[in-house]
Amino acid sequence: MRSWPFEGRRHELATIRATFADPDVPALLLRAPAGFGKTRLAREAVDALDRHHAWVCGTRAARAIPLAAVATLPPEPAWAGREKSVLVVDDANLLDDASSAVIAGVVASGAAFALFTLRSGEPLADCLARLFKDDEAPVIDLPALSDAAIDRLIAHDTGGSIDRASHRRLRKGAWGNPLALRELLHGAVPGGLTELVAARLDGLDTATRRVVELVACGEPVPLAFLERLAGPKAVAAAEDSGLVVCERSDSRLHARLDHPLFGEVLRSRMAVARFRELHRALAGQLLATPMRRHGDTLLAALWQLEGGRIVRPGLVRDGAREAIGRAGLPLAERLARAYRDTVPGATADRLLAEILEYQGRGDEAAGLLVDEPPAQPAELLDWAIARSERLYWAGGDLAGADQALDAAGGHPTAEAQRAFMYFFAGRCEAAADAARRVLAHDDAEPRAAAWAAAAGTASLAFLGNPEQADAIRARGERLVARHAATLPWAWFQVGIGACLGALARGEAGTAAAIAADGYARASEQGVPMMVCGWALYGGIAATTRGDLALGDRLLSEAVTGFTAADTFRLLRCCLAAHAWVFALRGDGPRAKALMERADALGDRANEVFAPWIAGWRAWVSHADRDMRGAVAHARRAAELARAAGMPGVAALAAYDVLRLGGKPEQAPHGPEAVGTAMRAIAEGHGRRLADAAEAFARLGLWTHAAELAVTAVDAHRRTGHHGLAALAAARSAELRRHCPEVRTPLITMPDLGAALSVREREVALLAARYPSKEVATRLKIAVATVNNTLARVYAKLGINSRAQLRGLLGEDTGRG
Repeated sequence: MRSWPFEGRRHELATIRATFADPDVPALLLRAPAGFGKTRLAREAVDALDRHHAWVCGTRAARAIPLAAVATLPPEPAWAGREKSVLVVDDANLLDDASSAVIAGVVASGAAFALFTLRSGEPLADCLARLFKDDEAPVIDLPALSDAAIDRLIAHDTGGSIDRASHRRLRKGAWGNPLALRELLHGAVPGGLTELVAARLDGLDTATRRVVELVACGEPVPLAFLERLAGPKAVAAAEDSGLVVCERSDSRLHARLDHPLFGEVLRSRMAVARFRELHRALAGQLLATPMRRHGDTLLAALWQLEGGRIVRPGLVRDGAREAIGRAGLPLAERLARAYRDTVPGATADRLLAEILEYQGRGDEAAGLLVDEPPAQPAELLDWAIARSERLYWAGGDLAGADQALDAAGGHPTAEAQRAFMYFFAGRCEAAADAARRVLAHDDAEPRAAAWAAAAGTASLAFLGNPEQADAIRARGERLVARHAATLPWAWFQVGIGACLGALARGEAGTAAAIAADGYARASEQGVPMMVCGWALYGGIAATTRGDLALGDRLLSEAVTGFTAADTFRLLRCCLAAHAWVFALRGDGPRAKALMERADALGDRANEVFAPWIAGWRAWVSHADRDMRGAVAHARRAAELARAAGMPGVAALAAYDVLRLGGKPEQAPHGPEAVGTAMRAIAEGHGRRLADAAEAFARLGLWTHAAELAVTAVDAHRRTGHHGLAALAAARSAELRRHCPEVRTPLITMPDLGAALSVREREVALLAARYPSKEVATRLKIAVATVNNTLARVYAKLGINSRAQLRGLLGEDTGRG
């Protein structure tokens, strides 16, 4: 087990040092719950003060022996005085009375500065407590460690080897308590929280113990439930024990355990019959209420399941659906199976199949679904939706999915599903039309309106209709707010539509903000599929901006998640985007390997991403020194986007052709910033290049902005405007801080685009790494052609060696 660094207490350490420096203050008290690091802070303080010190530790075993704690203290004449001596009293609440009196005398005489530690809620002897009354000496109540400090401890202990989901679970479980974190990482430790909880539980009477166990099974539990089940007196005793905390949430008082780890300890010691009986009692209380509160349905489902007695199966069904978006797919599956066992039939089969499909278990899901439409009209809609999802997402069969939805006879919910699938199939015009039809129905159910809002928001943005897209998004967000409890996935779907729409419009900053908010919210809810989705789209947004470190982290997380469960066939897009990250870093081999993994999947779904993937492939080719291939792939990306009616995507792809050294075949009709940039590059006008850089910066496209700022520097220098060149260089450096790892031609070699032809750039980039024979082999040309081309490159760039060429390109100059 690694020794942990001192984290998160620098402010408190500074306070101790400042207090010691004040000769009028005799002592200081560190107070905190068990495991917060009081003793560690005291040790760090002693080391920092670097004074003569003595250490006294109160213990339960020695408490019955008078003066046992101070038996090793030096006699008072040996103390060097308040300014030169420190007396640490650890666990001061466990001192015997005589030892407390001796220590109080040492402090009162000024023989030493005293630093006490005390567990929250425990009393001090009166003679010591008087020191901290009337502000004679300060008390520091240690807060929980910050998330950042806990993150550093996790990274130190694990070496950064755990996935992000496990990291979040550890942080959440620790709840700012380093001892709890240690037990989560390494199991119970002697004298740790597990032993503490067990000892305190064993000391409770039967009624109080029942309250604590009820809270452990259902926290947070409404206080009224506990009072009816165990009585107010027992509830008060449980709170007095320190194991249970009561607090107000909205207008209802709830009880929770003092630390999440307490619940794990209590449940692990609970007999199965006891566990079931407690959950049945909680379920009975909740089912007797109107159940109008957010989360009541899921709790009622869970408590019935854990109690082993399902009396209202409809709530278990609804709870399973709610768990998909709030509590995770494993619980949703448990609830769906329980519902199917209680009420077998086609409805239960479809619910379970949907949840299995979400977990990437398509074969199991297929075994539960029938191919033929049901005879009962009431079941037709659910059958059509389930079958269309299976056909499109699992097999990319859009025609088959269309046919299944046709069986629903134009029902708004089926049409909303059609709109959603059409968008991901890249048929944005058809998706927008279907979404409009659904939203025109005043009687469309909320889930249909949410799906239509998500599809309409994204499709219209891709089609270049931002005003309509924003209007539909606003409508969708209002609907999501009204139906948050019953539509747990709706906010995710509408948010994804808005994020993708912003990316299609070139508004990378907006997309990144939407993704960051969605990722944080999904992480808080702990729903892996949502987290992976936001990690993918957040990673794309970050990489589009130029933040490759963030893009790499998010896309790595998404790859891990989608490798485990790829319900919506997003792994291919994720791998291709990750390849793009490494391509922009100039790491051709890793970029190429990731793109090959993406290509091996060959999924037919999600054609909406095809133009982006083609564009990312262009940068992979560039990193692999295939200049002609890079330009060709960028042109292909623009063609795909134009054919799909995506002007913003097409414009940015056409601009990539220019960034990669080619000449776009058509003028773009997308974001104004793209046209401005292309004209500025063609003119080579420094001020216009700088203005175009700012236009990109306003969109959050840091890489694009930095490229133009670098180009503006050279343009100003060529025209003798050295003052403007200096200003442009400063702005360029500022923008580069946002995208420090990016290596694109306009950043690393801004003159090459104008000075060299595509073939010359191709030869130059390869010659910086390989001898002429290898370059000739790669390009399938003669060695003499390579050397002649390289000579022209040297002449145009004013250099005369490969070493100078590598220096110009930012390559390792150590090679000959």
